[in-house]
Formats: sequence, C-alpha cells, structure tokens
Amino acid sequence: MTDTLFLVLNSLQSGFVILLSWWWFWVPLMLYAIVYGEMAQYNRLSYLSTLKWVLIEIRVPQEAGKSLKAMEQIFVALHAMAAPKPPKNLKERYEAWRDRFIKGKIPHWLSLEIISIGGEIHYYIRVLEEYRDVAEAQIYGHYPDAELTQVQDYLAQLPAALPTGDLDITGAEAALQKEDVIPIKTYLEFEEEKPGKEDVKRIDPLAPLAEMMSSMQFGEYLAIQFLIRPTGDGWVKAGQKVLDKIYEKPEKPRNDALDKTISGIEKGVGAIFGVEAAEEKKEEKKEGKKFGELSPGQQEVVKAMEKGFAKLAFETGIRILYVAPKDRFVASRVPGVFAAFKQYSTQALNGFKSGSSPEVKKGFGKAKKTLVNKEALFKRFKTREFPQKPFVLNTEELTTIFHFPDIGVKTPSLPRVEAKKGEPPAGLPTV
Repeated sequence: MTDTLFLVLNSLQSGFVILLSWWWFWVPLMLYAIVYGEMAQYNRLSYLSTLKWVLIEIRVPQEAGKSLKAMEQIFVALHAMAAPKPPKNLKERYEAWRDRFIKGKIPHWLSLEIISIGGEIHYYIRVLEEYRDVAEAQIYGHYPDAELTQVQDYLAQLPAALPTGDLDITGAEAALQKEDVIPIKTYLEFEEEKPGKEDVKRIDPLAPLAEMMSSMQFGEYLAIQFLIRPTGDGWVKAGQKVLDKIYEKPEKPRNDALDKTISGIEKGVGAIFGVEAAEEKKEEKKEGKKFGELSPGQQEVVKAMEKGFAKLAFETGIRILYVAPKDRFVASRVPGVFAAFKQYSTQALNGFKSGSSPEVKKGFGKAKKTLVNKEALFKRFKTREFPQKPFVLNTEELTTIFHFPDIGVKTPSLPRVEAKKGEPPAGLPTV
C-alpha cells in the first residue's frame, strides 16, 4: 500500500514538473482557446441583436378542406428561403469561417407556434423581416382565404421574468425516442383509404391536441414552439449507416494509407529476417440480408426511411411552456401534450419523448435548481432560442405535427375567418 502511494505521488510530481517546464507551450494554447471562444460568442450575440423579427398570426378559413400536402408544399418553399450552401472550394470555406467567426453569422431559423390563452387557440409564425413576403405568399398561395396579421408578441402579456410570486411555470423540450433518421408516423397514415373527390376525408392528427388546449381555463397559458431551420443531406449519410445495421452488412475494412504503410513495414522486416509473412485468411464475403429476408417490422422501417430520404429536411426543436396562477396550476398539462404526440409513435418507427424538464426531483438544493431551470426555460422560450441539440424531421413529418386544422376539428375556441374572400364583380366602376 505504501509503495503504491509512493508511486502515485511520484507520478504526480513528475507530471507537475513536466507541466511547469512546458508552460510556454500549453499556456498560450489555453489562452488562445479561451479568447477564441469568447470572441466567437460575442460576435454571435452581436449578430443576433441585429436581426429583425416579425410575428404573424394566422387565422384559417372556416372550411379549409385542403389536403395536408398543401402544408407540406409550404415547408418545401420555406426550406428554399435559407437552405444551407456547403462550401465548394478553399475560398468559400474561408468565407464561411469568416462569416461564422468574425461576423458571428449563424444559420437562420423560424418559429411556428400554437398557443392556448385561457382555452382560445392561436397560430403564429415568427420569421425574419426579410423572409416575411416569401412566407406570406406561400401561405396565401395554398390557403387564399386565410388572414395573416402582424401582431405584438403574446408573451408581452406575461411578466418580464417567470416564475413570480403569483405565477408558476413548467415545460419541456421534446426529443426523439430513436435516431432521427427513423421517421415518425405521418399524416398519410391518418387518411382514409378512399377519400372523396370534393372533400379530404381523414382523421386530423392535431385534433386531440386542439381539444386538450381548448379545455384550459382563464389565466392558463400553454404554448408550443416548433423551431426549424433547413439542413443539408448529411443526415441521409447517417441514415445509411442505420440501414446497414438493419441489413446486417459487415463494416467496410479500413484501407487507408496508414494501414498500407504498416503492412509494408511488416513485410519488409519479415523479408530481412527471412520470416515469411503469415497468409491472410480470406474471409467469406458477406453481403448482409436482402430486403425479403427482413422481418415485417424491419421492412416497414426501411421503406419509411428510404421514402423520407427523398424529402427536404429541417433541424427541429420542440419547446413547450405552461404558465398559470399557482391556485389554478395543473401539472398534467405538459404530459398531456406528449400524450397527444403519442399518436405519432409506433413500435417499429420513431416517436417523441420529453428530452428535458426544469423539474429537479432529486439531490441537494433541488428547489433552487428547479427555480433556476424554470427561469432559463422561460428566457429561451421568450427569445425563441434555437436548441443546442436539434433533431431532423423531413417536410412530411413537420406537416404532421404542425398544420392548420381541418374542418373535422370542431373546437369552438379556435378562431377562424368568418367569411370567404371573393373577387369583386366584373365591370365595377373605379374612382
């Protein structure tokens, strides 16, 4: 025991001496890393402060009668607004680094929001001012009878900081149960087999959520943010690895320059000393399973994944906030949202779960930690901060979880456009 302790102390002393002798090397590197990180953060915050946002309320017509494919086309158009362009050469890579570090630029995003204020449901979209015309044109193009109105932030009705003495809050940030390359159950599976020609017959996947939100009482706020930004095709490459696992394909052997060099050295040494190199065993080539050999559940996953790869996708974050007076606070509101999201899950495919919650139930000082977490959650919600760990959803999946409710949703507290817009009569005199 004494010898072991002596060896440990001796090793620590030697390490300390080495660190002191090499201070001129690691101290500048450490300082550079700190300064670089702080400057990048300062430039990022400076850039964010220059962005001009607009919040638009969307009121849908009484009889939308639209297929959800119309909403999916809106997402396709929104993807084109700020789609990432990967650098193609050294100059573009330098420009991308300069924009990110020197100018603090980050990929643009937008927020789609559903909120219930005392049981009255509202739809909002928050976009950069420069993208407003494009967003409105797409919505009007597919829903010409909708009404879009720029409004003040509904969160201005609440105190500047929460929780307070009278109001309490809770919430969560959603996550996926499996890898995001595995899709959720989408709106196409909610449609009936033989829709009519004039009317789209389906079960609206947002109906349970709308009913739950409409049941809230005066003084209760429940808001859901869907924060999205376009992403490239990198997630498809990650998905290919998941497909290889399903097909049980063997990993490709490494064949890089280092392996070739080591192999050459081994053969050279063997030749010098007259030792013949051991013959490499030729493994039987394995190609993995074929589609027909997969189980029905695996086939369902593969077909859904390959279908999803053909669509555009967004990095996505879902943030939920519930605010209410303490004497009317219903702790089951946020779990109720995830209960409504449960219908998007299947055993074979993906689904949603609570990724983070402000509630700390164990440990020392849990009440104080919970309070700090709640304050941070409200701040992130108010600023629409993009999550640090987003997941990827394609346009079909996004359409499923955010769309304008169909006429089948009879919730009376959902404000709609009362009358259809019509064209002026022909020959109307002009002044």
